[in-house]
Amino acid sequence: MIDKRLFKLLALLLIIVGVKPLSAQKVKDVRFTLSSDQTKITVSYSITPVSDEIKYQSSLWLSLDGGSTFIGPLKYVTGDVGLLKRMPTGTLKIEWEIYKDVDDLVGKVVFQVRLETERLPVTPVRFLAYQFSGKTPVGIMYGYRKHKGYYVKLQTNFTFAKGDYVADANGITNFSSNNYWVIGDKQKISNLMVSAGYLHKFSPIIYFYGGGGFGMHNVYWDYASYNELDEPQENGYVRVKETSAAGLQTEVGVVAFIKNKYVFTLGLQNINFSYLNFSAGVGFKLK
Repeated sequence: MIDKRLFKLLALLLIIVGVKPLSAQKVKDVRFTLSSDQTKITVSYSITPVSDEIKYQSSLWLSLDGGSTFIGPLKYVTGDVGLLKRMPTGTLKIEWEIYKDVDDLVGKVVFQVRLETERLPVTPVRFLAYQFSGKTPVGIMYGYRKHKGYYVKLQTNFTFAKGDYVADANGITNFSSNNYWVIGDKQKISNLMVSAGYLHKFSPIIYFYGGGGFGMHNVYWDYASYNELDEPQENGYVRVKETSAAGLQTEVGVVAFIKNKYVFTLGLQNINFSYLNFSAGVGFKLK
């Protein structure tokens, strides 16, 4: 039988490690208890990270020489051992009946939980979603993922204005004529965002995405110019430099699958790390 001193030694030397032949899954959060009759030891542990694309199998091993050599796998074990459930999340427990496997625990006792993984066949996931936001109401997003994923996205408001001059809060800055100009009260906004990036599976129903591309958010004011006799000379639009942005676009977002059929997206884009745009989307999985 195990006395209290031996159990304290066991507690100090208990080592639980994850063997990772295929991926980065590890065993962590180890806890253990001795039964009241001192005939069983319960080892609790968890695995991180976990995926529904991987098959997990665990076994319990014993060393009596401080971890130099191990015997096992131990046979008289029950609980979360052997082939595990598809997604082994949360706390897992192995219960070992001590004296059915060994006559006594003498020496530097070390336990080891070995974890074996095998990648399962994965059915590709494809989806298509309509994208929209307040100033960019028309867009489309296509995503694909097997073991790795990607997406492409386009958003626009189908307004492609052109500015004859550049303006700031004080008015037109590069007007070189002898005529004078007047800013009107009309405004046009031209939005275009084209991006692509990585699609990461967080859970069977939640994916994250992040990427970049080209973005354009141009604000235009109308203007008219007049000569010294107040006769109209020209009119058009000027691009407002302070509230416009064009160039590098980066974005992050989340994709949620509902009932394994419908798709909802929510994302945040920015252009040149100045103009921010929130967007959402609705769609469906493709077969």
